[in-house]
Amino acid sequence: MENERVAKRKNAERNRKAAVRAVRYGAELVVLLAALIFHINDEFLHFSAIPSSKEVIKYFGFAPDPTIPLESGEAAVCFIDVGQGDCELILTEEHSVLIDCGEPENVGKILGFLDYSGVDYLDMLIVTHPHNDHYGSVSGILQEIPVGTILAPELPADMIPYGITYNRYITAAKAFDVPIKYARAGERYILGDNSYLEIIAPVYNDYPELNDCSVTAKFVHGDNSFLFTGDLQEQAELDLVELNADLDADVLKLGHHGSAGSSTSEFLERVTPKIAVAEASADNSYRHPRTEVIDRLVNAGCDTVCSTSYNGNVTVISDGVDFKTYTEKEKPIDLR
Repeated sequence: MENERVAKRKNAERNRKAAVRAVRYGAELVVLLAALIFHINDEFLHFSAIPSSKEVIKYFGFAPDPTIPLESGEAAVCFIDVGQGDCELILTEEHSVLIDCGEPENVGKILGFLDYSGVDYLDMLIVTHPHNDHYGSVSGILQEIPVGTILAPELPADMIPYGITYNRYITAAKAFDVPIKYARAGERYILGDNSYLEIIAPVYNDYPELNDCSVTAKFVHGDNSFLFTGDLQEQAELDLVELNADLDADVLKLGHHGSAGSSTSEFLERVTPKIAVAEASADNSYRHPRTEVIDRLVNAGCDTVCSTSYNGNVTVISDGVDFKTYTEKEKPIDLR
């Protein structure tokens, strides 16, 4: 009798485990089929009756937290971590501007950042210059979010990088009826009652290096200012110094990811940044930002350096008088 009871218990345990496995496998199959349906609808069908993958993720509470919400009168500048590439987002209460957008494989991350930050329209997308690590995701972004205008440098024909990425960029702009406008130094774009974006460069279009053709822009919000330099290098920096351009800024996006060939002493002495941000990948072989650049920043009186390679996404919130810096991970480097 005892052996019979033991056998029954073992048999019941086997049946229970088999039932649990069946339920688990069934649930996994349902999840996989649902994910496949959502993916196919996102990519090809676009049936409005079927929720998007993002909507499902948000519904179940798995979406990442949005960026720091803005209070009345505030503006934000977000340096989005796209690895060894550039991507900055300017947000005011009325407008949004994206500057560069990394390599093509970064499009999902950028769209996710925009989505969870509540951005469903870009007034402007600035392509500082057509290097893949700055404009590679343009076509993907244009397919997913409306854009008012693309601002880009006017380049000589022999500097235009005709190829797959460039052709996709031009084709997408035409397909979605987004005008491409050439950046002109001195132009201002109003981004709110207390905010504007001014184009500082390029001042010449005959540079031998494409990096020096980078659109350079200054965002002003009340008493606070931010300077975005693309991949600007020594020659173009010195031209701006010589032309007495208005370079003074509280926050500087370091040129060319913090390369030693950018952020010259003469340039930094005119900018006098309190905070500098380098956009580079972790453990990048170029060692960006370079120690030489850090030394120059110290000499120019800079207080703090952030790098997406170390800090992930970096967000600076301005209330028009003062500003605060938030990083996704680790603390910024204090140079004082």
